Amino acid sequence: MTIEDPFGDESDETATEEAAEALAAVANEHRLTILGELAGAEQPLAFSELRDRTGISDTGLFNYHLTELCGRFVRERDGGYELGHAGERVVLAAGDLDPAGAAALAERTGDGECPVCGRTNCDRVIHIHLSSGGSLANRV
Repeated sequence: MTIEDPFGDESDETATEEAAEALAAVANEHRLTILGELAGAEQPLAFSELRDRTGISDTGLFNYHLTELCGRFVRERDGGYELGHAGERVVLAAGDLDPAGAAALAERTGDGECPVCGRTNCDRVIHIHLSSGGSLANRV
């Protein structure tokens, strides 16, 4: 796996570990269900509405899995939760939606510039960027 290092000071091993951690965050059935429900939502979903849609009855378990997704794949906005850019890419890459749902999500997100790298039609699922200080900065 090749991971871009725009500053040239990050070891391949560290960058690979960060990428593995990002992928591990979505390697769970509950988390993929949460992402899928958010992908089908027209607007941000409140905690209780999202929990109801996922069918996860244990509030603590649901909160744990949602928290693991927040920041990198899910963002909190307008009193609810919505997919971040990386979350959209994961849902599309995982084929977690039916073909019509995937097409609707792709249409809604558009083919404009990637909010992370600025490229048009970016096909990356997860971006790992370095800040000017050399530390990893994951962006959605």
